[in-house]
Order: sequence, then structure tokens, then C-alpha cells
Amino acid sequence: MAFLLGIVSSAFFALLVSGCASTGTTLVRPDGEGQVIYRISEEEAFTIALDAYAALYPNKSVDDVVENRRRGYNADERSWAGDWWHHRILVIPAIGSDAGANEVHGYWYDYSGGGTFAPTNKRTTGLLQFIRARLDATGKGVVVTNVRDGQYETDGRAYLGLKRDARDIKLAPRPATPSNTDRLNELKAMRDKGLISEEEYQVKRRQILDRM
Repeated sequence: MAFLLGIVSSAFFALLVSGCASTGTTLVRPDGEGQVIYRISEEEAFTIALDAYAALYPNKSVDDVVENRRRGYNADERSWAGDWWHHRILVIPAIGSDAGANEVHGYWYDYSGGGTFAPTNKRTTGLLQFIRARLDATGKGVVVTNVRDGQYETDGRAYLGLKRDARDIKLAPRPATPSNTDRLNELKAMRDKGLISEEEYQVKRRQILDRM
């Protein structure tokens, strides 16, 4: 334990010496009262993150980030004088309980950045402010408790593995997907045929309804 604390302390000291750091999240409400996740699709969640980079850092390269089971992006600012600042956004699926104790599936975002550039408001909070504004515009934020990690809806190929400049961001084309009504009908047919249990049916049905 002492060894691990020494490593953490050394890393923190190195960061202080080499530059500034900034962190933030959409999970905590701006007023600090409660936690909120957004009932949006995986596609919309990743698109919002990419749009934020395109709007604020249009001439920067956007790279994929995979941290354990979490996915996201990173873009670096650099100057000819050697100054730098990295901007990392993780798009995190989550499950929580609403005020009625109903299970809610959604997404939230985690930001971390740091470097030797001056920590301006745009640099430290700009990406999250853009993302939060887009999320609020959806009207799909839900105040929740008992938040834990959820699962991504796809393997991420539509969003990851695409080396890109923010100004040229174009998501890989995705095949047409059935509507929520089609999914519900297909799910019901699977239950009626005994392919899934009633419990599995109810869980998957709730997940589809949460996306509507």
C-alpha cells in the first residue's frame, strides 16, 4: 500500500511540476444536487462527443481511447514552443434508479485534461459545456441514484478505429436498424416461442422503452 501511495504521490507531484490539470463530469448536476444520466442511444452519445471536438478544436486530430471497459476520445493541443494540453472524453453507459425506483439506462461523460498551456475557461470546461448544452436540449436527463456502469449497445466499430481530424469527422455509415416497435414485436415473438424467459423479456423490453 505504501508503495502504491508513493507512486500516486510521485505522479501527482510530476503533474504539478509539468503543468495544470482539469476534470469534470456530466454525472453531477450543476447545482450539486443529485446525479443525472441521459436516456439517449449509443450513437447519439458518441456523436455528441465528436461534435464537441469538431466545434471547439476543428484542426486537431481525434484519437480513440479505451480504458478497461470504457470508451471515448482524446485530442491534443500543441504549440511550436512545446506547450501542450490533452482533452479526453469518456462516453460511459450507466444504469440508475429514478425517483420511482425504476431502472433507467443512459449515458454520462467524464472529462479529464491537462498540460502546460494556460488553463482558460474554454480549455478546462469548454467541451463539457458544449456536451451539457446538447444533452439538455434532448430533454432526456433523468435524476438517478445507485448509479453503476451499464453496457454499450454495440462493439464500437462505428465510432472507434477511425483516425480523423475533428473538422472532417464523419461517422462510419451504419446499416438501417429496426424501429423500437419492431424490436418490441420481435422480442415478444421470441418470448412466445420460448427462446427467452419472461424475466429476460421484461429486462430487454425495459431497455428498449427507456430509449424511446
